[in-house]
Amino acid sequence: MEYRREVALVFSLEEALQKLNSMRAHGFSEFEIHVFAKNIKPLLSLKMYTDIHVHEAGNLVDHFWSLFSRGNLYEVCLRSFELSKEERAHYGHGIEQGAYFLIAEHEHPLEKRPNKANAAWNTTNATD
Repeated sequence: MEYRREVALVFSLEEALQKLNSMRAHGFSEFEIHVFAKNIKPLLSLKMYTDIHVHEAGNLVDHFWSLFSRGNLYEVCLRSFELSKEERAHYGHGIEQGAYFLIAEHEHPLEKRPNKANAAWNTTNATD
């Protein structure tokens, strides 16, 4: 498996839940899914009962980073994802308008491990 990403910007809670189920059906684990919203109150059950990462866009940390970088408050909350400037502007504007931004990223677990040449042990027959 290789790196995969799914991104969505939806404007209702029902659409967000449908997209979350779709992402899970496409093989993403809950801990690989992030949801950003200006108001996270409708998503509190997701935050409490699942491993989905729910982020409040425009929180105190985002305010700090937007002042520091002189960027848009809602674009700054997406800084940790490798999005283009245009994508951050588009999705940040959507969040500002009240939309839910969903992103799921999947990397193969072996990609984060050291190379065989650098490893101190032989992992050729190891299984996960």
